[in-house]
Amino acid sequence: MKAAHPRITLLGNNSGRNLGDMAIMSSILESLSRRLPNAEFYVPSIKPEWTEKHYGGRYNVKAIDVMPWTGSIRLLGLPTLWCLAKSDCALICDGIIFGKKLFNPAFNYLITLVFLVPLAKLLGCKMVCYSTGIGPFPSWISKLLAKWTINGCDLVMMRERDSEALCKEIGVTQPIELTGDAAFINPVSSEDTAVEITRSIGLDPGKPMLAINATSYLDTWLTPEQRLKDPHSFLKVVAEGIKKAQESVKERFQPLVVCTHPMDEATCQELAKLVDGAILTNTTYLSHDIQAVIRRCGLLVGMRFHSIVLASSVETPVVGLIYAPKVRGYLRLLKCEDYGLELAQVTPETLSETLVKAWDNRAALQEQQRPTIRDLKAGAEHAADLLVHRYYGEQGATVSANPLARAV
Repeated sequence: MKAAHPRITLLGNNSGRNLGDMAIMSSILESLSRRLPNAEFYVPSIKPEWTEKHYGGRYNVKAIDVMPWTGSIRLLGLPTLWCLAKSDCALICDGIIFGKKLFNPAFNYLITLVFLVPLAKLLGCKMVCYSTGIGPFPSWISKLLAKWTINGCDLVMMRERDSEALCKEIGVTQPIELTGDAAFINPVSSEDTAVEITRSIGLDPGKPMLAINATSYLDTWLTPEQRLKDPHSFLKVVAEGIKKAQESVKERFQPLVVCTHPMDEATCQELAKLVDGAILTNTTYLSHDIQAVIRRCGLLVGMRFHSIVLASSVETPVVGLIYAPKVRGYLRLLKCEDYGLELAQVTPETLSETLVKAWDNRAALQEQQRPTIRDLKAGAEHAADLLVHRYYGEQGATVSANPLARAV
């Protein structure tokens, strides 16, 4: 260690805008602080005040400003280099290694990680892929830069089999450890909090709820042949399918639209109006609260990857609208491909049929998904054990056997 206590930098989209990213950050802070009570965390962010406000009192965390006036291009800049110089290790979190809009550092993190990995070595900081998801890589240059970045890491942990396979496809030679997504072990608020929030948004906590998530990205992460013929009508198609299902299920549900990113709010507001439902958004509530409400839902039908992960983690069964390959891969991992709908194939009828089947059999679907979720949670804990054992062995417990052998 560089100091008397562990110092760890978290590299990710830690601005407070993306619900999944924030669940990952908070779960890492929680799981590592539990194992290393005196650990100090550095979180480079374009909104450091958000991290300080919500997590500064819970953990020993310092949010570091990386706005352009600090000499930064996203994560690449003097403030992050200062963090690396002080830290024993830096964790590449979530799914920030991808090739879309590669040369736009305002959108793509890979173009900055390419430089940070060798600079971390010079500064004596171990770079770690921490339960990372990778891809897609639409160009040869993005594959090359991803290979360079991952091979430059001291420890590589991937959150699912698809990312492991993609690592091998692009030529990664580092040993790869499979773990669960860190968001699976995010702390969740109490039942009383969930009831209070449900009432405040206009729903009856005593009646069944169907959670729905949509994203303004729609099909932009899909290949051309997988995309929608008429993107502008997609929300109306989804709404009609949900209304058809509502009339056909054995037990009528209240629609709850869950928004996981501010960029999706207009889309989610429109969908909520179309289905006569309420809306729950992460501009108002933290991930812990939103998960507590989702835990009370009978089912979630979601687009964004982490809406599905966060629902799964509280054992709410899921149906996926496949806006990106990682959603397809996750449903495959759950052995529930039949409950995933390719966007180009979504009609009011196909969506309604799938929702009715899932809703009327939600208890059985929950039991079907539960064993994999249990193993994925254990895998997320395994990632924390492995990191602590590798870099802080004298303080951490002996690393457990990898539980993901059962899940993947």
